[in-house]
Amino acid sequence: MTQSTPENPSAASADISAPAASPSPCADAAPGSHVEAACEGPSADNPSLSIKKRIKRAQFFDQREQLVAAGMAVAVEADAGLPDALVEPAEPEPPSDSPIR
Repeated sequence: MTQSTPENPSAASADISAPAASPSPCADAAPGSHVEAACEGPSADNPSLSIKKRIKRAQFFDQREQLVAAGMAVAVEADAGLPDALVEPAEPEPPSDSPIR
């Protein structure tokens, strides 16, 4: 640790490093993007009440749209991954009457 001296007055300020404030995804959202819509609140396509989860999902869809436009990926349905869009698993087989040995 360097000491602040008259010859080196900035040494003390260099030792104290304040964490940089990370910019909000909402502040950097492009107009019309999924992230901008997520910042406005829950929607039918992004119904989570958690802003963190909405932004994560929105960033995925924005990135996917860019990859699709570049021909590097296939388009994804807007309701992909939502609980209502999940396919119900087949019913488990009823237990048999015979005891397990």
